[in-house]
Amino acid sequence: MDVLLPFLLVAGVVTAICWGLVRGAARMRRRRVGSAAMSGAMSVIDEIWHPAAHEPQIEIQQAYERQAPTPSPDDKASPRPRA
Repeated sequence: MDVLLPFLLVAGVVTAICWGLVRGAARMRRRRVGSAAMSGAMSVIDEIWHPAAHEPQIEIQQAYERQAPTPSPDDKASPRPRA
């Protein structure tokens, strides 16, 4: 009994901390809090420890920031000729 109580106490504390971290991460993902900062930090870690993952991440970020071109007014005004 002397060993069981401290073990249960430590297990309960670790479980509570893990639960809090999971809930906090879900909340941050929902609110998109710190996504740019976390992406920057992970980019540095990827560049150092996993260089093959760094370049695709840059391409993904550029594709995310890229916008589709807006159509000009002339494109909407002229109907397509029928064949």
